[in-house]
Amino acid sequence: MTTDRTLTPGATMPRHEQRIEQLDLIRYAGASGDFNRLHWDGEYAATASPTAGVIVHGMLNIALLLRVVGDWVGGDDRIVSTSVSLRAPCPVGALVSFHARVAEVDERAGSAVLAVGAELPDGAPVIDAKRSRVTVRLG
Repeated sequence: MTTDRTLTPGATMPRHEQRIEQLDLIRYAGASGDFNRLHWDGEYAATASPTAGVIVHGMLNIALLLRVVGDWVGGDDRIVSTSVSLRAPCPVGALVSFHARVAEVDERAGSAVLAVGAELPDGAPVIDAKRSRVTVRLG
């Protein structure tokens, strides 16, 4: 967990890697109600998915990123807003690397803006760090 003293421009969250398995997709589908066949039906996904296989829900990738960011900044309750750009499909079973960097701090507003992203092992951006931001409350 970080403190407000470490939320200075340029500070980086330790990278967090997570392998996203089919069971994660099943749990997410049950919680979200998103039962799109691309997320569970391998035969269908082989013909319809851009990866020729089952892909992770984009919103699940965002949720996993926000959980890691929340842990780093001292709690999910400090997350004020998000603006996220999904870039590439994430195949089930992929090891995803989540990261964040403090882009700016506004002491008057009591907030910091983090540039956030996620990549696959080959460097393909799942969440585009150049276009994705999370604003967190200081203190």
